[in-house]
Amino acid sequence: MRKPIYNIHTHIFTIDHVPNKFGRRLMPLGLHHLITMRFVKWYYQTFTSRGNYKFKVFKNRITALRYKLLDFMKWTVVLQLINKLVLFLFRWVFKILTNFFRVDFVFSKATRETVKRFLTLGRYSLYQNQSKIFDLLTKSYDSNTRFVVLSMDMDFMEAGKPTVSYLEQLEELRIIKQRKKDTFLPFLFLDPRRIEATQNQLKNQNYKNYAKHLLHTQQFDGIKLYPALGYYPFDKHLIEMYKFAQENEIPIITHCIEGTVFYRGDKKPEWSSHPILKYNKKGGQLEPIPLPQKNGFQFTTNFTHPLNYHCLMNRELLKDFLGTSIENTPDLSKLKICLAHFGGEEEWKKYMKDGWNTYNKNINHDSKDAYLRYKNTLTHGNPRTIWWNASWLSVIYDLMIAYENVYADISFILHDQDLFPLLRFLLEDEKVRHKILFGSDYYVVSQKNTEKDLHLNLRGYLGNELFELIASDNPRRFLSTKFKQY
Repeated sequence: MRKPIYNIHTHIFTIDHVPNKFGRRLMPLGLHHLITMRFVKWYYQTFTSRGNYKFKVFKNRITALRYKLLDFMKWTVVLQLINKLVLFLFRWVFKILTNFFRVDFVFSKATRETVKRFLTLGRYSLYQNQSKIFDLLTKSYDSNTRFVVLSMDMDFMEAGKPTVSYLEQLEELRIIKQRKKDTFLPFLFLDPRRIEATQNQLKNQNYKNYAKHLLHTQQFDGIKLYPALGYYPFDKHLIEMYKFAQENEIPIITHCIEGTVFYRGDKKPEWSSHPILKYNKKGGQLEPIPLPQKNGFQFTTNFTHPLNYHCLMNRELLKDFLGTSIENTPDLSKLKICLAHFGGEEEWKKYMKDGWNTYNKNINHDSKDAYLRYKNTLTHGNPRTIWWNASWLSVIYDLMIAYENVYADISFILHDQDLFPLLRFLLEDEKVRHKILFGSDYYVVSQKNTEKDLHLNLRGYLGNELFELIASDNPRRFLSTKFKQY
C-alpha cells in the first residue's frame, strides 16, 4: 500500500479575504487607493477570457479580424513591408518597456514582488470560494495526497478591511473540513491582537476559547502564525495558547521568510529595539539590539527573524520579557513548531556565498554530541552579530538541533532548483533529516511555476525514498497530536 503524501503548506484564501488596500506602502504616489483588491478582482472578471464570456467572444472576433487582415496583406509586397515595419516597431517599443520595468533600481524588489502577488491574486479571484481553489489544488497530485491548508487573518495589518472577514473565512474552512476529513487539514490563525480584543467576551466570542474548542474537537488540525503582520511570536497574549498547544502536541506553522505580506501601519516607538535580545556594549554594559529600520518591508524581518523562536523557547530569555521568576515562567521548549520556508531562498544563497564567518559554515554531518561542543548561532556570545549577519538558514538549522520539536518546511523555495543540492545535503544529515517537511506554498508559489511542475521536479531529483521521508514520514510525526495519530 502506498504511503499517503502530505503537502504541509498550502493556501486557498480568496482575493475577498485580502485587505482592500493591500498595496499600501508598496505602491508609489498613493496608487494603493486606486489599485485595490476590488479593482483587481473587477479587472479579471471583466477583461479576461476566463472571467467574462462576452470579453472572450470579443477577443476571438478581434483575433479573427487580425487573421483576415494578414491574409489580405499577403497579396502585395508593399502591404507586407508595412506589416513587418509596424510589427518591428511594436516589438521594439514593447521590449524597451518590459526591460525598463525589470530594472532593479527603478522598481524595488518589494514592488516587483507585489506586482507578481497581485497578478496571482487576480487569477485566483475568478474562483468564488475556497472549496473550488482546493479542488483545483488536488488535481495536481495523486489521490493519496493530503493537504495542510493555512488560514490567513489579515484584519489587523492596517491595509483596510477585506470584503470577507477572517472569521467568515474560518467558518468556510470548518465546513469544508466536515466534507473532506481525510484530505483537508486546516490550520487556524493566531493573532495576539484578536485574542486581546476579545479576551473579555464570553464563549465562542472569545477567540482564544473558540480556537481551543476548534482544536480540541479536531475541526482544525493546527495553528498558523504570521508575525510579519505586526507582532513578535513571543507576544504575551499568545502564551496561554502555546501552553495549550504544547500540552496537546498541536503543530504550529509560522512564517519565516521575507515577503510582501506585512504590517502596513506606522512603526511604534517601542519597536526601535528588540524586547528580549541584548548585546555587550563597550564597558560590559548590556543593551537591547537596536532595530533602526523604518516602516513596512524594511522592518518586517524583525518580527520574522528566527532568533525570536529561541527567545520563545528558552526559559531564561522568556522570563525577563514576561517579568516572572524562572519557576513561574512556562517552559515552552517542547513546542511543536515548523519554521515555514526554511528562512527563504535569499538566506540559503547568503549561506552559500559567505565563506568567511563560522556561523555561516555550521551545516555538517557531525553527530549531535560533537556538533554541540562547538559554538553555533545560539551560543555565539554576541546576539547582535548573529541577528544582523548570520543566514537565517544557519539559525534555523541550530534551532532544529537544539529543540526537540522544531521543524522546517521547504515551501516556496522549492521553485529554485539551484537549492536542491544543499537540500539533499541536509536530508543526509542525521541531526535534522527527520525534521524537514514538504510544502509548496500553493497558490502563492504559482507566480514562479505550476504546482505540478514544482513537486514533480523535486520528487524526481530526490527519488522516492527521500521524497517519502519529507512528504510522508516526517509530516505524519509533525501532525500527530494527543487527539489524533497519523
